[in-house]
Amino acid sequence: MANDYQNSLARLNQLADNPTSASFTSLDNVHPQTRTTQRRQDNRPQWQQIQWVSILIAVLSQLAIWWIYPAIYSKNLAGGQWQHNPLLMTYSVILALAIFLTFNRGFSRWLNFGVILIPMVFLYFLYQQVTMQQIILLALLPLALLLINLKWLNLQNILGLVLYSGIATLALPVVIFYQQNTFLTAPFIWSLLPLLFSYLFYMSSIFVTTGRDKRATSLAFGIILLLDVLTLPWNPWTLLAIIIIVFTWMVLINLNLKAKYRMGVFSLLQATTVLVIFLQQK
Repeated sequence: MANDYQNSLARLNQLADNPTSASFTSLDNVHPQTRTTQRRQDNRPQWQQIQWVSILIAVLSQLAIWWIYPAIYSKNLAGGQWQHNPLLMTYSVILALAIFLTFNRGFSRWLNFGVILIPMVFLYFLYQQVTMQQIILLALLPLALLLINLKWLNLQNILGLVLYSGIATLALPVVIFYQQNTFLTAPFIWSLLPLLFSYLFYMSSIFVTTGRDKRATSLAFGIILLLDVLTLPWNPWTLLAIIIIVFTWMVLINLNLKAKYRMGVFSLLQATTVLVIFLQQK
């Protein structure tokens, strides 16, 4: 009994000498609950959490990139009569929306596969109005999105970036150009190089997300795009394009823009840069 009494007294003395140990224990139990509460602040339905403004900006920017330049290039060509095709415009809207939802939500999510299948199914309605070669071109971009989202293919890196950029540069602009002129020229395809460089630069942080690799990749492609811009005549529009490219790399990419804002912001900046380049072409 005496030994038990002495042991209990010793433990009480230890608690009296170290009162902070108990407080630390209680704080450790409180903090995880606090962090969990902070993570659950947004209890709105999923559809209400969608960034509608970002979607609108990204889709309109992508449509401007795809549709305006073929019209600019074709203005001095003796092409055929413009073939009105509202289904092609509808397809481009659906595809731009699928690109935003896929990239904005992150790769390898099951919902992405359902989103990607929508433009592929819509090609059935275009089959009667365009040639088989155009159908193949139009199918390449959703197919590329599908492959990029397959995690086991390991395309969520610079290889996937090059794949997406190359197909996004060629697919819609080439089909739209052919719809307007009823023919295709090699000079037009070569003139799409600035568009390819813009995709490589502005989409680099979507595919390459780690700090050092992301900065190095975006810097390399940014320099290539900048060199292309420097070949333009010097005027306020060229200066604007240079400022946008430098600002994007120094601020938005280096400071790690939040994922939910990336597609909207980068799509708008890409569209502005591309239109500045293309609008100055004779």
